[in-house]
Amino acid sequence: MVDIDQIRKLLERHFNSYTDAPILDGAGESVKYKITVNGNENFILKIQRAGLQNEYLNYKWLKGKLPVPDIIFFSCEKEFEAICLTEVKGKTLEKYMGLWTPEKVVEQYALSLKKMHSLTIDKYALKQNLQNRIAAAKYNLKNGKVDKDNLQPENQSEDISELFKTLLSLVPTNHEPVFTHGDFCFDNIIFNDTQISGYIDLVNGGVADKYQDIGLAVRNINETFGSGYVALFFRRYGLDKINEDKIKFYILLDEFF
Repeated sequence: MVDIDQIRKLLERHFNSYTDAPILDGAGESVKYKITVNGNENFILKIQRAGLQNEYLNYKWLKGKLPVPDIIFFSCEKEFEAICLTEVKGKTLEKYMGLWTPEKVVEQYALSLKKMHSLTIDKYALKQNLQNRIAAAKYNLKNGKVDKDNLQPENQSEDISELFKTLLSLVPTNHEPVFTHGDFCFDNIIFNDTQISGYIDLVNGGVADKYQDIGLAVRNINETFGSGYVALFFRRYGLDKINEDKIKFYILLDEFF
């Protein structure tokens, strides 16, 4: 945990006067604060030991291409990295559940992913290396960083080393590169009514196989609404030929993180 005094020293370099409040929802390695300036200007401060530079680069590249937060500052401190962003207006897609029908949620989920995957990639887009990701999964396995309680129910009784062998047997040999989100969950897309207003939490984003996002989307739909809604997702995304092996691979890969 980063000391709050260090965080406030950083904030004082950028804001003359502010209030801060921790954001308690969300998961992962980061700590988040809502920063309010002048009583009505809201920003999101994200703190992590390392790894936020990728998110910074992704927001820079996406600016003007998709709705993303504005960067107020990015800083590499001695003991942590920090990125401060404008607060995106609206609610996460997850919070529209119950307000929208499952069909509408899944349709918007698919359309927002298609919009990202349709971007034209250039030499400045961050590249995500699959072999590096597999190596990181192996490191987590060897160092006891995989929590069996967080695995998918069908994997909780399996030996983790055997799951990793299965993962290696499924490594794709062909790749369909697009700009991916990297953690395409319902709570990482923000809508303001029916309009998408922001893609957030892009630390794992960059150019990778489109099934990186599709696999996690299928898992999330299955868990939230049931398998009967997956076909609707594929149809609205525009996917006719489905690679089930890639879906299995990317869902299983995420188990190691």
